[in-house]
Amino acid sequence: MKLAPECRSCLLTKVRSQAGYVLSDAEQIEKLVEKCAEIFDAGAAANAGAAVAAGEIHRFCYAQVKKQDLYADIKVRDNERAKAVAAEVKPLLNTLHDTLIASVLGNAMDYGVTGHDVAEDFTRYFREVFARGLAVDDSEKFLPLAKRVVFFTDNCGEVIFDMLFLEELKKTGAHVTVVVKDAPMLNDVTVKEAREIGLASVADAVYSGGGGALLGTHPAAFPPEVAAAVSDATLLIAKGLANYESMTEYEWDKPVAYLMMIKCDAVGRDLSEYSGRAVKKGDLVAYLRE
Repeated sequence: MKLAPECRSCLLTKVRSQAGYVLSDAEQIEKLVEKCAEIFDAGAAANAGAAVAAGEIHRFCYAQVKKQDLYADIKVRDNERAKAVAAEVKPLLNTLHDTLIASVLGNAMDYGVTGHDVAEDFTRYFREVFARGLAVDDSEKFLPLAKRVVFFTDNCGEVIFDMLFLEELKKTGAHVTVVVKDAPMLNDVTVKEAREIGLASVADAVYSGGGGALLGTHPAAFPPEVAAAVSDATLLIAKGLANYESMTEYEWDKPVAYLMMIKCDAVGRDLSEYSGRAVKKGDLVAYLRE
């Protein structure tokens, strides 16, 4: 997916807010935002992929504020918060499909999209949205393909709900490889958080996707073990907007199931145009791109 016009405002607003976690000088923050605007404009002129341009902007921001994990405390908090919510809603999750919805719904725990807020009472929010179900549901097509799965994670917090889905998927006999981030990017799961939450307990292997602090998933960065897992896979599963934005820029010789909540108009338009199915902000999507 390429940059859309509204990506500029979204990204620059996010840069301003996350720089404020560390910097108190308003003039310094505005100079940082101005430089990030230049990076965005250069990316837009080059018709860059949305995830590539946004990743460059976030990495520049981290370097300028001299802090590589701005979301460290938030990640710990959200994983604990999600564990508590998952325990409360577990009685709702009686099938593999139920846990799939939970995994998609968990994508609401995202701080990378301007204008999207994470619900304070997430248990209540979960129950309300879970009852709506999936707006796009291709699970009948892709779950039968889940013999050898490579699952690309997204955010902390939501990964707890992913684990519920992966646990059930493993019970069907699926071999599951999970890929997390190589270095901190927004509130995404890295090897550190994967170890802390015991992600390996619901997977056959957990690997870093390589490349350092990347936004989304980029095959050129894959270490040999990830490239081999993708080569052997019968299904790739991509969580979240950044994985959608990045992975749709590449050709895959495997089917890719995109699991996400639509949190911005640009992604909604792109998915609607490509799939022929209209989606809007707030919709839960489990979309198979063959």
